[in-house]
Amino acid sequence: MTILPKELFSLEKTNQLQPVWFVGHGSPMNALADNPFTQHLNQLGKTVLEHNSPKAVLIVSAHWLTRGTFVQASSKPKIIYDFGGFPPALHHFHYPAVGDAEEANLLASQSAKIQATTEWGLDHGAWTVLCHLFPKAELPCFEVSIDYGKPLEYHVSLAQELQFLRERGVLILGSGNIVHNLRASMANLGNGREAFGYDWAQEFDVWSSQKIQDKDLSALINYEGAPGGKESVPTPDHYIPMLYSLALARKGEEVHYTYNELVYGGISMRCFEIK
Repeated sequence: MTILPKELFSLEKTNQLQPVWFVGHGSPMNALADNPFTQHLNQLGKTVLEHNSPKAVLIVSAHWLTRGTFVQASSKPKIIYDFGGFPPALHHFHYPAVGDAEEANLLASQSAKIQATTEWGLDHGAWTVLCHLFPKAELPCFEVSIDYGKPLEYHVSLAQELQFLRERGVLILGSGNIVHNLRASMANLGNGREAFGYDWAQEFDVWSSQKIQDKDLSALINYEGAPGGKESVPTPDHYIPMLYSLALARKGEEVHYTYNELVYGGISMRCFEIK
């Protein structure tokens, strides 16, 4: 791994300030689907291309968990099929992504906590969403990993080191699920019980949506004491990307919910935009 010196990069603001998104990505099968959720993503992507003209996308995905924090700095990131038990069509699906090694290496050069690597690519937390947001793959994209050994406060703090990228035209996207209890949801897969939420999932969805609207990161960090918190977030991997997105909100910016649905009992598809 080589980190290029800071003086080789320009920190000039090269574009308008980009919004921040959080997407509840749900099942990998959404990559193949035409449904209200994927239609929402398609419209969201069209709108940002028309009005904001981002030059790249940075994704914080629930599916890249590491020791240490890394940024993917390949010019051609590979598509990672990090799942099993799905139809062959999903494993054969290809998203023709282009990376952004320049922005990735710039981020690594500016943060003592983040290291550049080319050993990853785009996992399904990234490409199953990007294929609907930007089906023509017109924007370069790169990922930042989640250091899974760190407390939630670490991720809130680290998000601030991504701020300058917004001013350089980089759209930042957190991809996970605020409510994500896969074990409790598995029994409902394929049995027709799709669009519903267990009582505890509904309670936590209401509580967390208000705390997100209020940008109350302290409360969200201490989610285990909230109604339905322990059941809704049995592990924090899908929850952490939301914290990155919310922590990037600046003074005066508002949270706008763009999509909301509870599926399979224990998975939230809630999405929001900050601008």
